[in-house]
Amino acid sequence: MFIQFLGTGAGSPTLFRNVSSIALIMDVPKYEVWLFDCGEATQHQILKSCFKLTKIKKIFITHLHADHILGLPGLLSTISINHYNNLLEIYGPKGIKSFIYNIFKITNSFINYNIKIYEINEGKIFNNNILEVNSFSLNHNLECYGFYIKIFKKRGKLNIDKLRKEGINPGPIYKIIKYSKQNFFFNNKLIKYKKYLNKSIKSKKIFILGDSAPLTMYSKHLLKADLLIHESTLRHNFMSIANKRGHSTNIQAANLAYNYKVKKLILTHFSARYTSKDFKSLLYDCIKIFTNTFIAYDLYILKI
Repeated sequence: MFIQFLGTGAGSPTLFRNVSSIALIMDVPKYEVWLFDCGEATQHQILKSCFKLTKIKKIFITHLHADHILGLPGLLSTISINHYNNLLEIYGPKGIKSFIYNIFKITNSFINYNIKIYEINEGKIFNNNILEVNSFSLNHNLECYGFYIKIFKKRGKLNIDKLRKEGINPGPIYKIIKYSKQNFFFNNKLIKYKKYLNKSIKSKKIFILGDSAPLTMYSKHLLKADLLIHESTLRHNFMSIANKRGHSTNIQAANLAYNYKVKKLILTHFSARYTSKDFKSLLYDCIKIFTNTFIAYDLYILKI
């Protein structure tokens, strides 16, 4: 499972940073992509990405500001001419339905595949027993959500080579071993089921936040999260301006990661005022507080 940052800029694009969009790329239960936000020119960024447009199955929108949603009409239209045969699900705040329906009506465009749009509130919005997605309200100047993704623990795969070497041939016994919760006898032989399972996949907690000034209280699940993706629109010397506009500074994000003991912090959503030479200072501010901080850049790929 991977995350790829398609756009890491705030408000307006620069030569090196497009506006907001993040892709979660999965191989379980099958290879598919979930997008988080879809700013202008996201589909152009996908042309440079590690996945195909037709692999997108879900789109989660944090809020309805232009730099987070104006890429949707073009993306949805392009999908229509790429022989897309799947159901595409879109989750977002109240107003996302009318935005999509009206823009297609006004532009006389069409969608020739199945699409479902869900207007969300706080709480659980998706669960397939492999992943669960929850949303929670943030502190922005219009309705805005963060998304908490829980990846459930997965039992390791059967070690087929070991089974064959020990004379246990393919058959119903393989399924019994794979799903067993205790040792058992088979053909007068004690089967210690854990011996034949590869290393299990640990559960993980990922937080992808939309735009937000600091909250007085975050979701309790943030404690010891494996990954926190947090906006860092302005440097800390602009804290009053950032917070007034519903944004956070780099140091405020670092303090949050430190206080909640998260394992890794990725900063994104940077003001266009910052150039490449500024990011060393932005990062240095943070690592003095929270060592495991990283700066996202467009097309950066992170293995989860």
